[in-house]
Amino acid sequence: MGRSGDLLERISRLVTLIALGLAVLGVILAPMLALSWANHPFPGFLLDHTLVVTDQDGQGWSGRAAGVSFGQRITRFGGNAIESDRQYQEVLNSLAVGDAVAMSTQLREGGERYYPSVQLTRFEMRDLSRLFWMPYLMGLAYLSIGAWIYHARGSARPGRALAFFCFATAVAMSLYFDVFSTHVGSPVWAVAIACLGGALLSLAMRFPQEARIVRRYPVMLTVPYLVSFGLGAWSAVSLYDRARPWEYLVARDVSYRYAGIGGLLFLGTMLFRAMRSSEAVVRRQARIVLLGSGIAFAPLLVWLMTPVAGIRLHFEPVLYMPSLVIFPLAVAVAIFRYRLLQMDAIFNRTILWGALTAILAGVVSVSITVLQKIFQSITGERSDVAVVLTSLILVSVFTPVKTWLQTVLDRTLKDSPDHIRELRSFGGAINSYVQMSDAQLMTRKLLDEAASGMSATSGAINLVADGRLETVYTYGDWRGEAWVASPLEYKGQRFGLLLLGPRQGARPYTREEFAILQETVDAVAHALAVGKKSSNGSE
Repeated sequence: MGRSGDLLERISRLVTLIALGLAVLGVILAPMLALSWANHPFPGFLLDHTLVVTDQDGQGWSGRAAGVSFGQRITRFGGNAIESDRQYQEVLNSLAVGDAVAMSTQLREGGERYYPSVQLTRFEMRDLSRLFWMPYLMGLAYLSIGAWIYHARGSARPGRALAFFCFATAVAMSLYFDVFSTHVGSPVWAVAIACLGGALLSLAMRFPQEARIVRRYPVMLTVPYLVSFGLGAWSAVSLYDRARPWEYLVARDVSYRYAGIGGLLFLGTMLFRAMRSSEAVVRRQARIVLLGSGIAFAPLLVWLMTPVAGIRLHFEPVLYMPSLVIFPLAVAVAIFRYRLLQMDAIFNRTILWGALTAILAGVVSVSITVLQKIFQSITGERSDVAVVLTSLILVSVFTPVKTWLQTVLDRTLKDSPDHIRELRSFGGAINSYVQMSDAQLMTRKLLDEAASGMSATSGAINLVADGRLETVYTYGDWRGEAWVASPLEYKGQRFGLLLLGPRQGARPYTREEFAILQETVDAVAHALAVGKKSSNGSE
């Protein structure tokens, strides 16, 4: 790998551990910050760190009802000039629920607005549930999955890439509410959001197998992260730019779009590998990940793309976040079924299907927001018709779509046995080769099945000729580097040697795989012995 490669490995491990530490810290602090903030008076709107009103809304929010809208910046509150978030919180905390305050705002396009009386209320539990507890629990799930992946296979590049994505997502979700309330972790959140796009692009270059350009130039893996850190620095710095309070919105939206680009390119990469990869195992891995990531990212991609059509939807965690948990679970399915990251347990498919069912309901429910938007643009007010139509959609569409999805999932998993089963199947089918006299044809089939099934990057078959071993067939870029050597022997007769090179990602082979491989090799040796005996008899 070289010194540069070793340095990149050390930096990668350090960055991943830092992300893990921040995720753990976020999960610990977030509930305390949220519950403390929720006990103070609520003006009926939420703010960014720059004092700009967010697009979050809720039923009965007094400030929103008074006309305070997204993009306005608070300049005066309760008779006090406000220049920082700290000043705003001090004034707000000095008041009580039920008080009415006067406030002024600055518009992004210029001008000001004055609100003579905004009622302070309590932050309702239903709003705390959807804006804090929902994202927080998702962040906790991502932290758990990421820690599990990192513990099991953090030494491998794909394992670290997936773990880092999980940790960055855990930070973004656990601190989601903090960004609109206490603002303690806003800079960290901004960097985490920017890192999502880089993590997805890096994962696309590593998963299910590393791209050739990455193996040749490992430094390419740093490019997506450098862009992420640049965007994160821009967002974090803009949080403290009082002269340009709306600059943060621009930086944040660019980070969102970068994450969207990362998601689209990841899906495109999985689609390409699912259709065009020369290795059957890689194609099957990619199909599972493609299915899961498509479901996971679909709602978010809809939200990211709607501004292109001139529709801006506010981010509702209940609609867009639940599906995200499907992504690491889908990768976990590939891990467990194919030992992509070298784990030994069997993943329970019902977990995935249960999550898919829940997420499908969330994806369909996006129609509530869209229909409400349409009715509001036509009538000028919200309509219950949207709820009625959405209920009909859920009844008429959800069930058949669910049935179709389950069929696709079952087919994908059923038609994709793991490599152990493939090797066993090949070993059991050796009887069909017994009648064959062509030893080279049989051993070539053995090499192809073993190398493909065990994700070896290369391999070779050596057969005995004139008392010495000669290489008759090779697989992949064989350079003589043998990680596995299985003798083709039967009752003292030596026929040759099966050699396998390094695995994809330099992952080790397991004892179980050695055992199954040797069983298969012994079956082939037996077949060769029978074929040789038959040949001698005919002579």
